[in-house]
Amino acid sequence: MKTGLERVARALCELDANPPDATMDGKPLWQDYLPEAWAAIMAVREPDPAMIGAGTRRAAEGMGDDIGGIYRAMIDAAMEGQPNAPPSGAERSGAITCGRLETV
Repeated sequence: MKTGLERVARALCELDANPPDATMDGKPLWQDYLPEAWAAIMAVREPDPAMIGAGTRRAAEGMGDDIGGIYRAMIDAAMEGQPNAPPSGAERSGAITCGRLETV
């Protein structure tokens, strides 16, 4: 399983219209996006009030043992109402999808 940091770096790579599995100078292109991925994750490391509320509600619904569900609810709350964000519920699978393009 890929780490969260790698998944974010791959998503940023793809956002720039680059195939994340491509290589440059012998290393995967997505690795060039690790500093940006690190910064993005650190920016949401401290939850805002909406995130805390979403996590608290999820736990109060009897889902206190569903740590992944609580985490996703908190991230969904952080994204809610943001311009250019996917519609609510669009990314409920918990996985970031990166293209699987063949490289030469």
